[in-house]
Amino acid sequence: MLEENPAENTGVEVVAGEFQDESVRFVARRLIVQLAEGAAGEEGVAGQVAEALAALPPGTVVVRGPSATGRLVVALPETGSAADTVLSNVGVAETTPAIEYVEPDVVDRAQIVPNDPRFAQQWGPAAVGAQAAWDLQTGASNVLIGIIDSGISLSADVLDHDDLRDAGRITLGTDFVDGGTPRDLNGHGTHVAGIAAAAGNNATGVAGMNWGSPVYVCRTLDANGNGGSADFADAVEEITDYAVAHGLKAVINYSGGGANNNTKQAACQYASDRGMLVVAAAGNDGAGPVIWPAAYSTSIVGVVAVGSTDPGDVISSFSNVGPEVTVVAPGRNILSTLPTYSVSPTLPLNYGSLSGTSMATPLVAGLAALMWSRHPGHTNAKIKQCLQDSAVKLGAAAFDNSWGHGRVDARAALTCGDLIVPITRLGSCPSRIAVCEPSTLVSCRTFLQVNCPTRLPVLCPTTRIGCVTDLRCPSMITVCVSDLRCPSVVAGCQSTLRCPSVVDGCQSSLGCGSELCNPTIPVRPPVDPILHEIVNRLSDLERRVSGEASTSQGEAEWFYVDDDGDVHEV
Repeated sequence: MLEENPAENTGVEVVAGEFQDESVRFVARRLIVQLAEGAAGEEGVAGQVAEALAALPPGTVVVRGPSATGRLVVALPETGSAADTVLSNVGVAETTPAIEYVEPDVVDRAQIVPNDPRFAQQWGPAAVGAQAAWDLQTGASNVLIGIIDSGISLSADVLDHDDLRDAGRITLGTDFVDGGTPRDLNGHGTHVAGIAAAAGNNATGVAGMNWGSPVYVCRTLDANGNGGSADFADAVEEITDYAVAHGLKAVINYSGGGANNNTKQAACQYASDRGMLVVAAAGNDGAGPVIWPAAYSTSIVGVVAVGSTDPGDVISSFSNVGPEVTVVAPGRNILSTLPTYSVSPTLPLNYGSLSGTSMATPLVAGLAALMWSRHPGHTNAKIKQCLQDSAVKLGAAAFDNSWGHGRVDARAALTCGDLIVPITRLGSCPSRIAVCEPSTLVSCRTFLQVNCPTRLPVLCPTTRIGCVTDLRCPSMITVCVSDLRCPSVVAGCQSTLRCPSVVDGCQSSLGCGSELCNPTIPVRPPVDPILHEIVNRLSDLERRVSGEASTSQGEAEWFYVDDDGDVHEV
């Protein structure tokens, strides 16, 4: 944990007690009240609030809410023990129809481990192959990076850090601790934001994992690193609602955690159900169980739990373990941004190194945002699956409780889901590429041809360079093998494509004798819009590569066509 900082705010009073057979820390005299479903309109909700307050001790006041999901945060009167006052009122839900459940506002802690030395360079991005990934994507505007933490470096409510000062990119959300703008009084939030999203290639400081995607910052952790679960839930809903309203996917980073409660679980489910991803720290208890909300990773599809590694792909001694660990990433001695003003005598200004699963988590969040930038059609489940499938195994098993599915591999994660198309060489150079316009089976009129040498994928491979066959099935692109010269009488023709195919979606392998082999019948298959877009992009690529000379013979080269129709060399 960070050293306790000189308090510029009062923070929250934290007490301890037993809740659900577990020792937990929670905000003193604060309860989370979840209203029951079914109330209609403002009057109905107001009636529920009144009924809930009537069931609680006199003097109870509403701190916040009710939220759109029916969550109410209340403060209990200052009578008796702060812990007993909260716990003795948890059972009120059982006797009050207006209330679904009541629970303490359990406290989360920022998941970092203090260190002293400042490294001269960032080793984390290199360890996961970030440079190779940046060749493909550095961050697009279609995905939002949400940072729920202790805030971000601000002076006079203005972004002031050289690596985190783009007001057009960074949106300042709610400060749930003090109100106003989410100014970082701890250092943790600024450090996390830099790992995920510090500006790259700007000749200044460090490079974050994602340089270009928009960022949304909410503050839920106070100057001492403490924050309530109600604040976390409100922040998750705020970022999710903002993303939905703006047509974005959101990767929400939470480098904190603590005990389990319904409020955290409901917030993560809220984000997941709306297609978002919550990336959370596994915890720093030295092989202890995975903390919450990260531990929801096995029950909620939109939650990813992240553990930490040291250089050399060694699991960090502080990193928690368990079946909930999704992936691991560099988390020890990670150099990143810090506030431009003093928040602690032990922390330098502007840049410094910290350790913890808190540091591993934003690297994965930034990477997930890169993946979504490249593959906007992926679901949150697909992004999570690709993170797992592309990760580097750190042992003989396919999964381990200490490293989950493996250490993230940035380039492999970004190319997960790409369509791979082989190039075959005929003689001294690749055969012509021909994207065929539907005509008749006796001819194939192409509207794009690239003479060899070419670096483009052969979408109509033939056994003769001068021959391209026409369509054999409903598709915009011909993928077939033939001996025919074009135009020619169809004789002995048979497609070798076995379908369905990711290229043409054909439902059968057609041979001569089929109605479609009758040379007198025009064939006008439906146009596939995705393949049509590939055709358009190939036209532009042709102009850039048509003059390149062939350098080898008889080789096989590989290219892939991504979900956006871009053709890339592997």
